[in-house]
Amino acid sequence: MSAQHDAESDAPSPTAPRPRRFRTVPAPGWPDRFAFFPSSLPFRDIALPRALQTRPFRRYWSSQIIALCGAWMQNTAASLVVLSLTSSAVLIGALNVVAALPLLFFSLFGGVLADRLDRRKIIITTQSIVGCLSLTYAFLILSDRLEYWHVLALSAVAGTVMSFELPAGQSFVTELVDREDLPQALALNSASFNATRTIGPAMAGIVIGALGTGAAFIINAITLLAPISVLVSLRTLIKPHVRRRSQQSGLSALKAGMHHIRTHDDLLGLVLLSAAFSFLVFPNLLVLMPLYVTTELGGGDGWVAVMLSVLGIGSLIGSIGILRGSRLEAAAGKRLRRAMAGLVIGLLWLALSPNPWVAIPGIVIAGYSFTTGNTQIMTRLQQLAPDEMRGRVMSANSLAFNGVMPFATLTVAGVSQLIGQPIVMGVSAVLLVGFSILLWRRYVWRAFVPAAPVITVSNRVPSGDT
Repeated sequence: MSAQHDAESDAPSPTAPRPRRFRTVPAPGWPDRFAFFPSSLPFRDIALPRALQTRPFRRYWSSQIIALCGAWMQNTAASLVVLSLTSSAVLIGALNVVAALPLLFFSLFGGVLADRLDRRKIIITTQSIVGCLSLTYAFLILSDRLEYWHVLALSAVAGTVMSFELPAGQSFVTELVDREDLPQALALNSASFNATRTIGPAMAGIVIGALGTGAAFIINAITLLAPISVLVSLRTLIKPHVRRRSQQSGLSALKAGMHHIRTHDDLLGLVLLSAAFSFLVFPNLLVLMPLYVTTELGGGDGWVAVMLSVLGIGSLIGSIGILRGSRLEAAAGKRLRRAMAGLVIGLLWLALSPNPWVAIPGIVIAGYSFTTGNTQIMTRLQQLAPDEMRGRVMSANSLAFNGVMPFATLTVAGVSQLIGQPIVMGVSAVLLVGFSILLWRRYVWRAFVPAAPVITVSNRVPSGDT
């Protein structure tokens, strides 16, 4: 009996924290604390985020920064190329719709594949295809053969590839860090996205001015080699989650994933809230912002650049706020509520602004809140979704946000043309208040209820009775 007691006493408690899958000992050259600062400085002991102390994630995140710079360079060049081919707002809008249609049709099936196949290999394949598309663009531009239908076709292919890349990429983060470090990892991804959004276009201006628009596409293809090579090398550094073979067809697996979301109010509420952000906030804040600055606020092209930079600064501050914030469920829920309130305040501020100077604080608030809200939704979805369903859950969120986006843009743009952008912003803010309160009270609050501790009743006989 005593031997049995000893074995049971050595067993881990059900309430004890799970062992970490990754060591957080930093690699050489990446000290966990900035000890190279003089000891007299108050910030010498600032620690690296724990997610960055995990070698697989640190390498993948660093490679993504390189790739994102190339992507923003290509986006800038692509905008110039499209404007050189057509000045029709309808044709430009058609490109966004064509790129989004594959997301509507294939995103959910992309989630099924992310749950069944090796996500690392899916990302390698999709990134390779994206690189080939960039080289195709470059060839057509440099040979002076690019026409509008080429851009239309390439946009459709890119949208199809994105349908499979997004669910796999978003789910793959959980294989690089421990669960408790997931909020930091997603905040770091958001921070790199917003930081490169400022750096990439500036680099594009230099490259295009010196080498032409085709060079930006070639450089983007080259930068994709960074994440591809890291993903190949991660084969020996990470152990992918073992996925059971399923006898279900792809359609049955898709139905099972959607049923799982419908029957879990926390997941359903977060996905619906993401769709509300996409429809009511994204067109006003990002797509139509240049038009708003020039026509409603009376600013020139210089002000457009300033406003987009300010928006990026607000978004970056939001990412840092999540990175440094508490990981407790109650704190996460408070951040999301503040983000919803901030989006309403930001939209109303912009709707009432008479000039660009007055609008700047509203853009900062809106950019901060938009990034905070979206990152918090992504984090909780990742944490709440079971691993065998994570790809399908993230694909549903991708569909709710990216699939709705172009149609929301067309709707908001059309209504703005009839009644004016300030009125549309004000109406969007009022609708966002209603949807946010409704979704929070009905669904979303459940996503931020702390998990109940596991309590077990011991069947051991007291030693005095042996």
